[in-house]
Amino acid sequence: MKRIAIILSLCCIGFCAAAQDNYQPFDRGIAKPSTIFIPKGTSGAGFGFGFTNYKVGRTGANDMGFSLPTDLVKGLSGAMNIFNLAPSYEYFLWDNTSVGARIKYEHSVFALDNATLSLSDDMEFDAGDYDYVSNSISAYATLRNFMPIGESKRFAMILEGRLGGTYGESRSRKLEDGLKHGSYNTVYQGSFKFVPGLCVFVMNNVAVTAQMAVFGITYRYIDQKNDKVGRSGLNGANSSLGIDFLSVEIGTNVYILDRKHRPRK
Repeated sequence: MKRIAIILSLCCIGFCAAAQDNYQPFDRGIAKPSTIFIPKGTSGAGFGFGFTNYKVGRTGANDMGFSLPTDLVKGLSGAMNIFNLAPSYEYFLWDNTSVGARIKYEHSVFALDNATLSLSDDMEFDAGDYDYVSNSISAYATLRNFMPIGESKRFAMILEGRLGGTYGESRSRKLEDGLKHGSYNTVYQGSFKFVPGLCVFVMNNVAVTAQMAVFGITYRYIDQKNDKVGRSGLNGANSSLGIDFLSVEIGTNVYILDRKHRPRK
């Protein structure tokens, strides 16, 4: 038995030694890509925008309203508009990696003309004559990394983190029995967002980008006044992980190379 144990031990040692001789490290090249997409010393200025528009049940006077496939909501009529502008600046302290600042203005409008919530054949609730308007401005510090696709100098993935705050004001109003009831909110918010995307150079110094938020941590405080009489407050924090289609941003960036990397005339 001792001889068998010794033989098995020697076989294991020999197998491990052979495996170590054939071992080859595997590296995806993510930490330090070999291709320089945007060199150190480059300055960049960008302009992003986003727009979302939905109109439901507003095709004409005879429109009976839209019904969802589940028949839970019937006679839906309303509209939603979200518009934002976001200028930005960045400076590349390292190859493919920049730090910068970003300011974003967002305007949102939501109007509900009519909706019927149907829980059963004899239980229905009507809602409508409601509108909501908000305006906000945000300021972020950004850290951006470009990962070239393959060895391309025209196509790259963007990995961007944003840390900043938001100040906003909103108003919601509802018409009941001929009287308007509303609330007015002042919003203070701090957040961190991870916003990946794609970058395509259409000219030597001009690029088009598309980005979407997939992760965020937010703290928010809301000061609310009801009918300009009552007052209340709300504060809380939340985190999100997933694709947010309402956060899609399409922008254009212009990059100015430093004197060392500019093409010679």
